[in-house]
Amino acid sequence: MTIARGRKSGTLYKTEGACHLIAVAMNENPNLWHRRLCHMSVKGMRIMHSKGKLPSLRSIEFDMCKDCILGKQKRVSFQRSGRIPKKERLELVHSDVWGPTTVSSIGGK
Repeated sequence: MTIARGRKSGTLYKTEGACHLIAVAMNENPNLWHRRLCHMSVKGMRIMHSKGKLPSLRSIEFDMCKDCILGKQKRVSFQRSGRIPKKERLELVHSDVWGPTTVSSIGGK
């Protein structure tokens, strides 16, 4: 079965085929561009706009999106339990006491 034919040029095979045009819609919505550019900062978008990379945008100002707000949140660490550290080794031991089981695993063991 032949999928394509082409002439070998070095390590590549060059094929000839029809050109396809791609239509691109210009959008002036900075919020949409913020999401398309992986939630880029206003500063980063201003730099791109000054270099002519975002010509369709008139304004770079946009609202802080929900994803950016959630991404900037800090995680809360666990509260200290107030336990006194043990002085001797093996004074406090944690162990797994579950099993044996009658349920087979995915591998059958």
